[in-house]
Amino acid sequence: MRRNMLLLIGTLLVAGAANADEMSFPALKPADIPGAPTLGEPFLVMAGDKPVLTEKHGLAAPALWDWNGDGKQDLLVGEFETNAGDLFPMGADGSTIRVYLNVGTDSEPKFTGEFEWARDTEGTIMEVPQWCCIGFTPMFYDLNDDGYLDMITGQYHPGEVTWFQGGPDGFLPGQNLPQEGNPASSALPQYDAETIEYDPDFVPYEGVPGDIGTFDYWVYTSATFGDLDNDGDFDLIVGGSGGLRVSENVGGRTDPSFGVRKLLLDIHGRPLQTRSYTESEVEYMQTGMPMAPSGDGKPNPLAVDWDRDGVLDLLVTDSYRAANSRAVSFFRGVKTPDGHRFEPGVDLLPAENGAKAIPGSGQRVYVDDWNLDGVNDLIIGASVATVNGGEFSDELSWEWEDVNEVMSAGKDPGLYPPRPRPTRESMAEYWNADAFTDEEFEQHVQMNIQYWDDSIGRLYRGDKAHWLTMRHQGRVYVMLGSNKDGSGPVMADRGADAAPAGTVDSDD
Repeated sequence: MRRNMLLLIGTLLVAGAANADEMSFPALKPADIPGAPTLGEPFLVMAGDKPVLTEKHGLAAPALWDWNGDGKQDLLVGEFETNAGDLFPMGADGSTIRVYLNVGTDSEPKFTGEFEWARDTEGTIMEVPQWCCIGFTPMFYDLNDDGYLDMITGQYHPGEVTWFQGGPDGFLPGQNLPQEGNPASSALPQYDAETIEYDPDFVPYEGVPGDIGTFDYWVYTSATFGDLDNDGDFDLIVGGSGGLRVSENVGGRTDPSFGVRKLLLDIHGRPLQTRSYTESEVEYMQTGMPMAPSGDGKPNPLAVDWDRDGVLDLLVTDSYRAANSRAVSFFRGVKTPDGHRFEPGVDLLPAENGAKAIPGSGQRVYVDDWNLDGVNDLIIGASVATVNGGEFSDELSWEWEDVNEVMSAGKDPGLYPPRPRPTRESMAEYWNADAFTDEEFEQHVQMNIQYWDDSIGRLYRGDKAHWLTMRHQGRVYVMLGSNKDGSGPVMADRGADAAPAGTVDSDD
């Protein structure tokens, strides 16, 4: 009854807003996993009469945490903005966390339209440098076994994992977790925006794809933790272009540091895949070009014993661009003579007729007890497409990005004003033609014209010019879980039952 009331309230609130299509879900048939909670219909989390949201480049990484110490779980939502290198720190303009304080109860959370920036114990807005497409993704574990939960987030490149140690007064300023290898090594030439030139001394990585010295080993380090080798400490589990991997904690329970990242394997000895390769991708691989072992270069894992059998499983999301994508992949953990393995992934949220289960792309998933009924629930952050200054776009968010060919979160076409079709003269205004031969410059001009025709030009031809105003925004959805016996799954052991709240700074 209470769940139906929540769904009704959520539906009515959304129906009264301009963004009604954010709840136009297809028929979902959540996978029947023995021992796991039965999931209800998704509902959109509201902040007053509007959805809880993130802006900048979109992306939304939700988590629950009693931020102001009033005994109620608040909603934290990590977001993304490019703020790496010389841009860091950017404070409120960077990759940060919005805190929506719970003005309701633990069993019936409620939020207003105001949010607060998460701050560390020095009063600084908590921020992590991001080059691209992950954003601040908060996870909570007691990594150093001191009785306080810490906050951890991954990073796109370099592949650092930032550790905000918890304490009696909140979270300390972030530091990089020790890892074997050098995440700061760069496999990309450094671009100088003033001279419009690349570093002439650039030397790319050596080694085969997946080696510790290669770019794809480090890039897109999404992070979660779990004790996969049963030695009593946390191991680092990452997703990225190098696939889903585990890095053993070689430092121990109180002084964590992490070794070489090794591919996580299924029971057949194969790398875990969130989706299968398309025919065109297989052809592409046959040219010698490497593809992500996971089937997608942006997997985001969450370690959780979802089916309550005492063995850690993985819930994994990815870029969610194509029709063969899954909103959430479930990998059941299995203990074998060869160590911790997983059964091949299954679609946790299959939709009728192969439709998208969740609008937008780039989901982040979190597991916790949203309504304090003793059963854990599924909390999903999604990056939806908006146009014309924030209007939810049904045609962009519910269609696959590989079909409409719009850019994913982090690369919004709406960040830029519509540009006229390039010409040799217009190109010469921005590029030093003397630095090219006539033939080289003409190739450069034609390449830019072709890009314009294939991107902006096609929108004008297809009566889709309004897509040029597109910006991503983050949304948060909840699927309540239920079990006949009233019990539920648990997160991977985080090492502490609770931790005092941090500090925040108001900003709406």
